[in-house]
Amino acid sequence: MSTASEIYTELLELKTRIGFEEISELDIACKSTIHRFLSNEPALSNVPIIKIDAVLDYTYERINIGNWKDVKPYLRKTMTIASYIKLIACIKSIEPSSHLDVLHLQKLFKIIDHGLLFGCPIEKEPQLLQKCATILNKHNCEQFTYMKLSSSAQNQDDIQNIDSSCHQGNEIEVVDCPSMEYFYKEHILTQKPVVLTNCIQHWPALTKWTDQSYLIKLAGLRTVPVELGSKYTDAEWTQKLMTLGDFIKQHIFTTEGPTGYLAQYQLFDHISELKNDICEPEYCCFSDNNEPVDINAWFGPKGTVSPLHHDPKKNLLAQVVGEKRIYLFAPSDSELLYPHDDELLNNTARVDPRCPDLQLYPKYKDAKAQICILKPGQMLYIPPKWWHFVESLSISFSVSFWWE
Repeated sequence: MSTASEIYTELLELKTRIGFEEISELDIACKSTIHRFLSNEPALSNVPIIKIDAVLDYTYERINIGNWKDVKPYLRKTMTIASYIKLIACIKSIEPSSHLDVLHLQKLFKIIDHGLLFGCPIEKEPQLLQKCATILNKHNCEQFTYMKLSSSAQNQDDIQNIDSSCHQGNEIEVVDCPSMEYFYKEHILTQKPVVLTNCIQHWPALTKWTDQSYLIKLAGLRTVPVELGSKYTDAEWTQKLMTLGDFIKQHIFTTEGPTGYLAQYQLFDHISELKNDICEPEYCCFSDNNEPVDINAWFGPKGTVSPLHHDPKKNLLAQVVGEKRIYLFAPSDSELLYPHDDELLNNTARVDPRCPDLQLYPKYKDAKAQICILKPGQMLYIPPKWWHFVESLSISFSVSFWWE
């Protein structure tokens, strides 16, 4: 196992990929601090952490003023670069000949993740902090008890004996690994939903992610944003940063406390090692532009719910672990689903299709639902603007691919 000194040397090699021009708009005090410590190795080796913390605190406050979409890129790049400098400083403070223990790694990963969550890629080295995490991850040797994340961890009777009287609708068409031409003509052009089978059987994730010890050993010390609450439309809904290991221990294998959901998060940009376990489906090539596909993770216990809503992009939802019940409604049914009046929620409906209140929402009786239970190894194609309601029937891990 490498010593702290050897890890420091490996991380230091990334310094040459940082360009000062990316933070030229930063105020002179912060900019001079960063410039001084990156301009020569001795200064970088003896960074007073309190000075870098001051830069990080100042930048964090600036980032959190106003709307996230209006944050200037140079501020987020400053967060990335300053996090790298703090990482170097913290490793330098460890006895050079010693090996990193779990407490060291936990502290160092927290620095990296803070930079990833609030920073953004820099031009010369977009994967700066991800590469730092990969270097550290080679030394993460914490041991964990093996536990399975498959639906067998749940009571299968809970899935099989659910009252079907409230779940009325037509079954979504199922097609076995269609050709590219067939998928394009029959589903992309016609905007018709379909369940696809035998398309992702080669994914290592289908076997690896059923073992929570794999996830914890690979990423258990990494900090991620977790939604707390039954659904995002509830008043008590909130978000909290926690390590993936704590999320699994506190929310996946326990029914106590609020529901926790790692939802709609770009986990694979954050933790690149997990991206090796999946592949972007070839069907995503049918695009109107050259923009990259948005890949998001959805990981949670039985009972997580995404309220009835629609998205502007094409969506392939791949089910890796567990099962989900999904309701779909065509855009033509929009008026029958009672969308919220609030501008922030106007893509979300008020109706719960599991047991709709027809006294409150009488028009819903004319809506035409399509339903499926999505199982491991299957993908559901959801066309743009199609309404969808998603409920986990067991511990579940899904991956969504969004593109235009």
